[in-house]
Amino acid sequence: MVKKGTVQAIVQYITAILLIFLLTWHLVIRVPWLRGVETFKDTLSPNLVYHEINAYGVLLLVFAYAALLHGFNGLRGILLEWTSGKYKNLITIVIVILIVVFGALATYTVIGTPNPNP
Repeated sequence: MVKKGTVQAIVQYITAILLIFLLTWHLVIRVPWLRGVETFKDTLSPNLVYHEINAYGVLLLVFAYAALLHGFNGLRGILLEWTSGKYKNLITIVIVILIVVFGALATYTVIGTPNPNP
C-alpha cells in the first residue's frame, strides 16, 4: 500500500526533474547565435516560433503539462495544509479542473498556431 502523501511527493519529484531539463532546453533555444539570428528579439520572430512549434511541439506540451502538474500539485499541498480535511475533495476537484483547463489552453496554443506565411 502507498503511504499517504507519497504519490503527491513522487509527482513533485518527477515533474521537477522534467522541468529542470525542459526549462534548460527552452532557454537554450532562445540563444540568438544558436538560432542563426542576431538578437534575442529575433528568436521570437513568428517564422522561428512557428518552426519551433512544428519541430518541438511534443516537447513544448510536455514542458507545459509538467509545469502545470508541478505548480498545481504544490498549490494543492499547500492548501491542504492550511485547511481542514473536509475541504480535501473540493480542493482536489478545483485543482484538477484548473489543470484540465490550462492543459487544454496549452494544447490549443501548440496545435492551433497558424502559419505566419500561408
